[in-house]
Amino acid sequence: MRRLDVLQTDVLVIGAGAAALRAAIAAHEENVRVMIVCKGVFPSGCTPRAMGAMQAVYHPKDSPATHLRDTVIGGRFINDQGLVQQLVNHSREAAEDLERFGTVFVKEDGKYRLDSFGGYSFPRAILTSEPYAGGFIKGLIRGVRELGIDVVEETMVTRLLNSERLVTGAIGFNVESGSLFTVAAKSTVLATGGAGSLYSLTTNPPDVTGDGYVMAYDVAAELIDMEFVQTRACIVYPATLKGRPPPADGLANMGGRFYNAIGERFMKKYDGINIEKVTRDRVAICTHKEISEGRATAHKAVYNDLSGVPSEELGRFQSFLKGCKEAGIDPTWQPIEWAPGAHYFMGGVRINESGETNVKGLFCCGEVTGGIHGANRVTANSLTDALVFGAIAGKSAARHALTSSSREISEKQVQLEKERLFNLYEGKNGIDYIEIRTKLQSVADDYVGVVRKERDLRKAIDELKRLSEQVQHSCILGKKNYRELAKLIETVNLIKVGEMVARAALERTESRGAHYREDFPTENNRKWLKNILINLQDDRMTLSTVPSRTLYVTLPPKEP
Repeated sequence: MRRLDVLQTDVLVIGAGAAALRAAIAAHEENVRVMIVCKGVFPSGCTPRAMGAMQAVYHPKDSPATHLRDTVIGGRFINDQGLVQQLVNHSREAAEDLERFGTVFVKEDGKYRLDSFGGYSFPRAILTSEPYAGGFIKGLIRGVRELGIDVVEETMVTRLLNSERLVTGAIGFNVESGSLFTVAAKSTVLATGGAGSLYSLTTNPPDVTGDGYVMAYDVAAELIDMEFVQTRACIVYPATLKGRPPPADGLANMGGRFYNAIGERFMKKYDGINIEKVTRDRVAICTHKEISEGRATAHKAVYNDLSGVPSEELGRFQSFLKGCKEAGIDPTWQPIEWAPGAHYFMGGVRINESGETNVKGLFCCGEVTGGIHGANRVTANSLTDALVFGAIAGKSAARHALTSSSREISEKQVQLEKERLFNLYEGKNGIDYIEIRTKLQSVADDYVGVVRKERDLRKAIDELKRLSEQVQHSCILGKKNYRELAKLIETVNLIKVGEMVARAALERTESRGAHYREDFPTENNRKWLKNILINLQDDRMTLSTVPSRTLYVTLPPKEP
């Protein structure tokens, strides 16, 4: 590996999903130099494969206040309501900006068609005309290219560089050539997504590995709500579709139904009124119960029956239908099998309404952030979040850059990171990192999954400590190349993220939203209307709590 000359920019954006692209465009509009660096090819992340629905207030009876209330109720009252207010107040602006860039939404009579999902008071989701086929991000791609924003592809950022609690840039390497690089930047925007690959079954691409969480943590940024990992329906069979979500949460709002292996429409047992039309956390917990109690299919899943969905509705999801046809099934009469798979991290780097972290020069947006969605994200709020806070973070980063002078990056930090990367790449003896990652996913699945309890969480923390020690002495046993080095570093990052999730889950002795403790099966509003923070202090992972930020929505009454 060799060192390239230092690159320079005003605003560095790390990531290439919707939040990153929107941040880059917003920063560029403030007349600063912007550079996007992404680990994969442009664009990357989860957005290119997302359904492409976002919440925006257009229904005549709807309002930002109702959207806020739905979001906070769905998040079980621990959302940062200041962030939620930003989300709902800018939802229409975000949708119209995206359409202006070139994304096409489904319309009827010239107006956005509004769909409804679990947790909505009124229909509020607007859907791209090309669901699951990159339609949502299309306009942002065009915007970045037309503006001539610099994009550096297939380049993994491995560490943020900092000086006196100020982020001054980043270091990384090209995953094809191994060439090292540093970027000196006045502002840095993290938009690296979540960490679905911590689990063996996930809707996320395999390179979504929590890199941003770890990079922020290493420069003493605070993280919040890391115990809350949202799962959703994730196809298990046919095998060629494994990891893909059934469209629109199994099209439950359009006639889709869920059955267990003995033919029961099982959600009736848990909610006889709403049945499947409930929030994702509820569906996941109930489905896990059906599977774990022996009412699962041969593939350890349940059935999604789409035969009741009108053909014109099912026909909107051409990418899904094409995949089914290639797999040899007809979803109009043959059910697909699914189980809860990791989908979205509600937790992440703590930000304020301007997208700022507690570390100067570091801004965040999209799934890498926490606090907006509380204990459970309501369907279609993630892409609204990506657009709204992408624009906010990009603008804030640009304005910070315009009022800041350049700082030299730390040669000592650069040298230490070069040595770390070199040692990981050149290691010849030790455990194959692939074996470690497989073990990691097994630990996460078994002990930090949909259902949790103290004994399992303590086992997870012990196992993660061992894996953390082992990965320091791991190596690439197969063909040695820089793509494999990137995967090894991703494994290092995932172990750290796993520890964050397990420790926060152990700390929260209640069940709330996506966090279900079998040994504490109810919400405890007296004790736990607060958020867990994680940060690095004296080289140790430290947990603390803060009261949830309540500004607009009345909290549920405390238990007597």
